[in-house]
Amino acid sequence: MFFLLLVLFFLFAPMVLIVIFAFNTSPTLSFPVKGLTLDWFRQAFADPLAIQALKNTLILAGLSAAIAGVLGTTAAFGVGRFRATTRDRVMYAALLPSIMPVLVIGIALAVTLYQVGVTLSLRTALIGHVLIGLPFVFLTLRARLDTFDFSVAEAAHDLGASRSRAFWDVTLRLVRPAIFAAALISMSLSLDEFVITSYTIGPDQTLPILIWARMRTGVSPEVNALATLILCGTLLTGLLAYRLSRIRI
Repeated sequence: MFFLLLVLFFLFAPMVLIVIFAFNTSPTLSFPVKGLTLDWFRQAFADPLAIQALKNTLILAGLSAAIAGVLGTTAAFGVGRFRATTRDRVMYAALLPSIMPVLVIGIALAVTLYQVGVTLSLRTALIGHVLIGLPFVFLTLRARLDTFDFSVAEAAHDLGASRSRAFWDVTLRLVRPAIFAAALISMSLSLDEFVITSYTIGPDQTLPILIWARMRTGVSPEVNALATLILCGTLLTGLLAYRLSRIRI
């Protein structure tokens, strides 16, 4: 029990410190905390670069969740029609982007985009974000479909519904919580993605890129405030994804 508590402390103590210093009235990162304030968040939101970086982060997170959600759901249903051996091979291939070093993926994308003459921007960064989120969407949906009772769709078809109507009104509606959960996982990954983004975003910036740039000159309270925003967004989307994944209709 003591060892478990020690591991948990080692994992979460740095994140707790970031949040504490984001609200600390003192501009120096030191204890004891003299008081609590929201001034560092106000200063962060008064910075045009931080506002634009936040917008870019939210745009990438929303679009990557939507695109990865659609592509991953389509692939998960499509793979179900394959034979067991083929399905296992496809699922193994889908795992590759999630187990491959993100540094390799980032460099490969940057080199490929440069060779085809594409200018790096927010759009090219979106490709990388979809790439890292897609395997998790696909695998989450496949896990849900492996336990799904397709006899309910067959029953709807026997009662007069067409194949497409049974799919849209029965099957898709029943697995909808899993689809949203998988999309939120993709959004969570996108919110704090740094390595691939740094190689593919060009002159644009997201919050992780901006934080990294400012940390090169030292850790300021504004940096802690921005990091707290990313932490809260990641925790919130992760919690919602967990709750949705537990729903069984």
